[in-house]
Amino acid sequence: MSGVNPSLKKKRNKGKNPPGPDQATIGWKEEEFHNLVREMGFLPDWGARFPTPGSTAMDAPPGYITLYAVFFPRG
Repeated sequence: MSGVNPSLKKKRNKGKNPPGPDQATIGWKEEEFHNLVREMGFLPDWGARFPTPGSTAMDAPPGYITLYAVFFPRG
């Protein structure tokens, strides 16, 4: 016996890890954002903004925070 488990395959990872939740590109539609704002009763004074295309959770503008939409129905 060689001591190698034949059921385990080598992972071909060329140094690229999948993005974590803070690095994943935001991929929801603007209509979904506006529905969330309306359904959750966000006040206009709060200044909720739809994220720019290609941004991540880490790209909130100065003075803003990132909130995950799943928090609202499950939080």
